Amino acid sequence: MRFLTAAILFVVSATLILVGIAQRTVWHPPANHVSVVSVDTKTPLIVIKSSALRQFEGNPLVSVKTTGKSFIASGRQADVDAWVGSTNHVVVAALSGSDNSKLIATAVAGNGKLANPAGSDLWRTEVNAVGDLKSRIKLSDKTAVLVASDGFADAPTQISLTWRIVFDPTPSNVLIIVGGIMLLAAVILNWLAWYQMRKERGPRRRTPRAPQGPKLRRRRTRSSAPVRGRRSARNLSVAVTGLIVAGSLTGCSVLPGSASPSPALSGATSIQQPPVVTAAQLHTIVQRIASVVALADAGRDSKILATRVSGPAFDSRKAHYILQKASKKVKGLPLIASQKLSLLLPAASNLWPRTVMVISSTGAADNLPQMLVLQQKTPRSQYQLWYNIGMLPGAKLPVVNTPAVGAIPVAADSLFLKIAPNALPTAFGDLIDNGQSSLSAPMFDVSDDEYYKQVAASQQSQATTLDNATIKMKHLLGNPNVISLSTVNSGALVAVFMNDKYVIKPKDRTQAVAVSGNEKLLLGSAGSSTGIKSFYGSMLLFYVPAIASKDKIITLGATQVLLSVKSL
Repeated sequence: MRFLTAAILFVVSATLILVGIAQRTVWHPPANHVSVVSVDTKTPLIVIKSSALRQFEGNPLVSVKTTGKSFIASGRQADVDAWVGSTNHVVVAALSGSDNSKLIATAVAGNGKLANPAGSDLWRTEVNAVGDLKSRIKLSDKTAVLVASDGFADAPTQISLTWRIVFDPTPSNVLIIVGGIMLLAAVILNWLAWYQMRKERGPRRRTPRAPQGPKLRRRRTRSSAPVRGRRSARNLSVAVTGLIVAGSLTGCSVLPGSASPSPALSGATSIQQPPVVTAAQLHTIVQRIASVVALADAGRDSKILATRVSGPAFDSRKAHYILQKASKKVKGLPLIASQKLSLLLPAASNLWPRTVMVISSTGAADNLPQMLVLQQKTPRSQYQLWYNIGMLPGAKLPVVNTPAVGAIPVAADSLFLKIAPNALPTAFGDLIDNGQSSLSAPMFDVSDDEYYKQVAASQQSQATTLDNATIKMKHLLGNPNVISLSTVNSGALVAVFMNDKYVIKPKDRTQAVAVSGNEKLLLGSAGSSTGIKSFYGSMLLFYVPAIASKDKIITLGATQVLLSVKSL
């Protein structure tokens, strides 16, 4: 019986080993899935849709063949479509139906303006070269690809998509290993059976048999009762074990070529839109802005500055350039820090303009972080730095969503907050002028607000020391573009520009108003007998709680810059 068991084990082991080897040779899948498309229409732009990139599992390699310039960029499909707009282009998509491995190219006529797509802030990745070009595209949510030359000449027409087929050797390894173990067991069992057979065939002493009486022959009857005994039980267990092992190992095998398209990544919620940029995109955008600002600061060139800076941030820096040109003793404003980004809060929106808030720092202990507020007006424009606000010491930020989720934009006249964001300068300015007697005092928490304390103390000191002159102060909304993003508790982070106007007039004509420091540099003289009108700009960052919240409005950051000084 042992010889039979060994033979069964040998057959099963040989079968398992052969199946394992076949999975690595005969049944081994090809190295790649390849889809090729040839564009017959001459066009400056080719858009490869998300459906074409997701034909097979994994991140595809996009390859183009050309003798001229080549450019490949990836981005969210909605962003790629928005950038292309109504420009003449070709759309490459997967053929709907059973055969999803076939690509079709459809020409889309348009009359939009041509432009070079290189360097756009919308792209997650971009590469360019002269001649053939390849780019591995990392798929996340709905990713699309833009292929071009320089946006004006015809785009490359030979495009191929390649997906790696990942072969898992684990099933074949298991089959080969288990088959080898069973083969070894068959050899051992066969040797034991042979050894036992030789042992039982040794010399035996024959003893005479005693006389026996007649035997009574009984008729044998067939019984349906199960056969009992050690041999029958052992044979049954060996057969059952062999069937179980073979069945389980057969179930572990993987048929090649059965890969299915990778599932689309789902967003945080089905209602909220995806964030306008990824964390990697935002790092690139901040570095680009920082390099442009550094170049503009070095030459005090407002034209270079205007390519990446707008609004209050531009007005503040341009005014400081005038001061620096008037005196070499005036130090430059702090550079845009891009070494460390500690808070990334993109807006969750598909519309323009788009907004991003990010806190950056140099990482040094003596440098306070900066809140950079960026905005992109149109799909083809770059993100501009609108607010550059220094964070106040000890400021505690409210809880906000992660960069992968983003924040919902809040309207400037929203009625769901403690106060509408565009009304903040007037209310906060009245608090600065009148202190706790202001009607807006109950809404603000200024117990740890160093900016409020310094500005209020300076104004009060001026009012008390001017014996021969009068001073009037007014705080207004300096720019209508108030940028707000929601927090987790239904509040909002609000970036706003407050214009501070100070008018000082002498009480009689025999007196004059004297100025010093930066005001003297901008005025060009030491004072005026008719009076002085000064404008300061304050970029402020507030946390404004929801209207039903018991929390108060807190100043998180502030940057004040002298804008202009004029004689009355």
